[in-house]
Parts: sequence; structure tokens; C-alpha cells
Amino acid sequence: MASKDLERLFAFLPTFEHQKGIRLFDDLAKDPANAAPILQELLLVVSNHDDPQLHTPHGLLTLEAGRDLLRLTRPPGGLGLLRFLVLYNFSLQKRALTPAAVDAAARAIPAAPSVDMERAYRKVVHDHMGSKAGALLARIGLEDGIEAAAHLAIRASLDELGRLGHNLAMAVAYSEAASTLGLPRGLVPLANLGYVQAVSLQGVRPIDIPILPGAGAGKPDIELLGRLLEDWEFDRVEEILQALAFEGQAETAYRPLLIAASAEPGFLGHTLSEVHAARLASRYLTPSENAWLLWKLYRTLTTKFGYPDFLRLGPPESTDRASPLAALESSLRYKSPPAEETVRHALEADVPLDDILAAIVDFYGQWTVGEKEHTISYLNAVLQTAKFLGKEEALLPLAIGLSKLPF
Repeated sequence: MASKDLERLFAFLPTFEHQKGIRLFDDLAKDPANAAPILQELLLVVSNHDDPQLHTPHGLLTLEAGRDLLRLTRPPGGLGLLRFLVLYNFSLQKRALTPAAVDAAARAIPAAPSVDMERAYRKVVHDHMGSKAGALLARIGLEDGIEAAAHLAIRASLDELGRLGHNLAMAVAYSEAASTLGLPRGLVPLANLGYVQAVSLQGVRPIDIPILPGAGAGKPDIELLGRLLEDWEFDRVEEILQALAFEGQAETAYRPLLIAASAEPGFLGHTLSEVHAARLASRYLTPSENAWLLWKLYRTLTTKFGYPDFLRLGPPESTDRASPLAALESSLRYKSPPAEETVRHALEADVPLDDILAAIVDFYGQWTVGEKEHTISYLNAVLQTAKFLGKEEALLPLAIGLSKLPF
């Protein structure tokens, strides 16, 4: 019976039938085992988001951020967030692309060497030919794998990162969705990414990113990088970033920038969201591309580096783990006491960081105000950054982020 009800819900998701759909979801949500397949289907359906009035359709950005948040907790935790994502889906206009249709369009393109396919993709994107871009990117995904198609699209976004970093964030979100879904379902987000880039990168000329010979003379030393940035000694920063990129530590190289962006997250959190997207993009890019992007973002996104001393953790005032989590709920519900205080007490009392992050995700359903798309994207950047930085430096993104959310 559950599988039939899931199929009925999946049939509603591409439509605007929100009343029937949400009633069915509420019944299915009583069984936590249904959460994962519902989330997977949402990823496929929302990747079809298409609104001609929007230059940057946020549907999949929001859904992918929500999915990442839900991975920080376990059902029945996160039910409020998942319910919102289902309702949000019903508000979106969508293309009617299916895995079978995209597969057929992709296979209609004659086989060619990878370099020729990539050159053709960049041309149709430049010329605003969305359907051809979608079919070409899907063809590359079929021939060379989703990772190769994702690399091409993310590399194309480096030609113009976009206002508030949206072009990069979109390329990463659709690539992550395709990777999660796998073939053949992952062809749908790849094809839609082709449509998106044919709009956002229309008329943008490809930039030349030099292919570097290797790690160079710099030391892959993240602590040295942090000290140089705090002292504003940028003459040695680029060579360290290059060394880190070629040592396979591009993600680690973003650490000082994530700290800086956590302190000054930008309009609706876009600065931190952009750095978070760049960190995810590093998994798809070459060392030379990572070195280029790291150097660009370190030079342009912020002017202050270093972790604030006043947010360093101190000795625990108590070993009681239950009370700090209850106080944190009060911060989330009423913004009193301040999140800086309650999160600090929880971390200093050795409440596991994973438990704190899960509690925040679980509480999402209690937020009844706010601009939901950017709330979810910024919240995800905050929590993922806190997890990446670890217990000793998680307080910065959490304290700043939770003091601003919901918008």
C-alpha cells in the first residue's frame, strides 16, 4: 500500500495539485522510511523548474540546500523542512523533461571527440540555444560520465560567476543533483543546467585559465595561509593556494575564507553561500582551475580575515547536555537568549556538534516567517560550514547565522 501511495504522490509532484499532494504526504510521513524516496523524487522533479520571468530560478538551489540540511538529521527529524519542500515544489513552474526524453535527445547527437563536444557546448551556451545545450550536456554525461559533464558546466560558470555568485551556485547545485540521482535520472538536471546556462552565460566569452605546471614554490600550509591573510601579506598567498590545490587540498584551502565569510556573510548570506558553493565545486575542478578560483575569491569577496578571539570556546560551565539544547531551542524560537550564548554553552558542555546541527534542522518547521528560499540556502551554508570547521570554530558561523535567520 505504501508503495502505491508513493507512486500517487510522485504523480502529483510535477503538478500544481498541492492540496491533494500534501494530504498524501502527511499520511506517508507517518512512516519515516518514506522520507528518503520522497526527497529523491523531489530532486528529480524540481530540477525541471522553469520560469521565464526569472533570470536565476532558485527552485533546485533551494531543494538541494534543503536536501543537504536533511542529511544532518534523521527521520522523523527534519519533517517540518521536508513538508515545506513538498509544498514549495507545488508552487514552481516546470519543464516536462523526463529521463527517457532527455536520453533520446542526447543520443540523437552524433558521437564526437570529447574536446569537440565541449567546444560545441560552450558555443550553444554563448548563442542562447537552451535545448541544444541541454542535449549536449546530457550527451557528454552519457558518453563520459556525470562528473565530466559537471566539470564542463562548472568550468563554464567560472567565465562569469554571476551576481552574488549565482552562476557558480547553480552549476554546483544541478551537478550535485545529477550526481546524486545517477544515470539515467541524472540526465534531467544536466539537461536543465544546459537551459539555465544558455540564459545566464548568453554572450559571455570563455576566459583563459592557465594550465599550471605543478604545485610551484609555495608550501601547502593552511596555518601559514591564515597568518598571511590576517597580516594582509598577499604577496605569498597565491603560491600557497596553488600548492594546496595541487596537493589535493583545495577544500581545505577555503577554510580561512569560510571563516571570513561567516563573519560577514553578505546580503541574505550570499557571500557565505558563494564560498560554500566554491568549496563544493573544488571536487569537480582541476588543480589549475581550483588555484585560479581560490585566488579570485580571496582577492574579491572580503577584506577581513581571522577568527574573532571573543568567539573562542572556553572551559565548560556544566557537563549537563540536556539543558544547553533546551536553551538553544529558546534561541531559535524567541531569539532569546542569543544564539551566541546558547550555542557556546552547548559546545563547551561537549554536546556533539552533530547533535546541535540536527536540532537546528529539526526546528526549521517552527519558523513561520522569512524569505524561505534564501533562508534555506543560507541556513545550509551556515550549518555545512560549521560542520566543516569543526567544534572549535563552529561557533562563528552558527552565532552570526542564527542571529540573522529567519530573514
